[in-house]
Amino acid sequence: MEKINHEEFITDMIRFASSAESPSRIINQILQYICNHLRSDRAYIFEDNLDGTYSNTYEYCCEGVSAEIDNLQNLPFKGMLDTWFTEYEKSHNIIIYDIEKYRTVSEPLYHILKPQGIHTLVTGPIEINGKNIGFYGVDNPPVEYMDNISILIDMMEFVIAMMIRLRNYSNELEESAIRDSLTGCKNRTALSWAYDNNFDVSQSIGIVMCDLNGLKRMNDSKGHLAGDQYIRDAAKILCDCFGKENVYRIGGDEFAVVLTGISRDDLQFHCEQLRDLTSNTPVSLSFGVEFCEQREASFETLLRYADEKMYEDKRRYYRMLK
Repeated sequence: MEKINHEEFITDMIRFASSAESPSRIINQILQYICNHLRSDRAYIFEDNLDGTYSNTYEYCCEGVSAEIDNLQNLPFKGMLDTWFTEYEKSHNIIIYDIEKYRTVSEPLYHILKPQGIHTLVTGPIEINGKNIGFYGVDNPPVEYMDNISILIDMMEFVIAMMIRLRNYSNELEESAIRDSLTGCKNRTALSWAYDNNFDVSQSIGIVMCDLNGLKRMNDSKGHLAGDQYIRDAAKILCDCFGKENVYRIGGDEFAVVLTGISRDDLQFHCEQLRDLTSNTPVSLSFGVEFCEQREASFETLLRYADEKMYEDKRRYYRMLK
């Protein structure tokens, strides 16, 4: 079997991956290149879920090899993967020439690896800013390649870690573009899918338009810092009622809640919950609700209906203050 030219391997891997248009696609391209050129069955990445488990987040399988990514989610670190990380600290990578012999090293890992049809394996950690955030590996590379692969491990780790770092940075930029910095809720930009009517017309949609009562009075009497806290408190209540991913801050003191596939009864339940929560806090909200079983009007029309009902609620609120 021909010897791997290490510099050529890395150069070609980066060149091959550069054809992808996003960091996640680049990572997938890298795994495809590694798998094919190391004549392995599978190449993959696991990442730390930060809850004591790790999940397979990327996988490439050669033709005829079964995908395992769905079966390898939330694997426990303690009592299983900690074995590998202990070995990483000693030798930085793990080379398994014979899975049957590896059984004496870790029985739990053996029972994960064996059903996947793994005979040989090479794996290494992924480190970013001095912290292990996961690991990657290749399954069933030819034994003749094993020593060559061990030399490539560090170089592959560097490229993969760099791509994950770019992916994380890209995700942070995307997230910051659709998140309101004050409340952490989504912003109006994040609602573009609804304004574009880009949702299933056969699904129901519920819209709750909300406006804070007394924010100007709060700003004038206690200052804008207190006003900002008032907005944050209102946002937390809305997120607790409807879920953070469904709440949008669309103006200074205006929020929209958009729920698809919800029933009328469930929407009413959440709105009653909102009334109950605000009645026990200093936060006061006026809101209007619009529900549509199937999309019979544009999102903007439905939003306007909910907005009109919200202003009716606000007028009732101020009449009660007189």
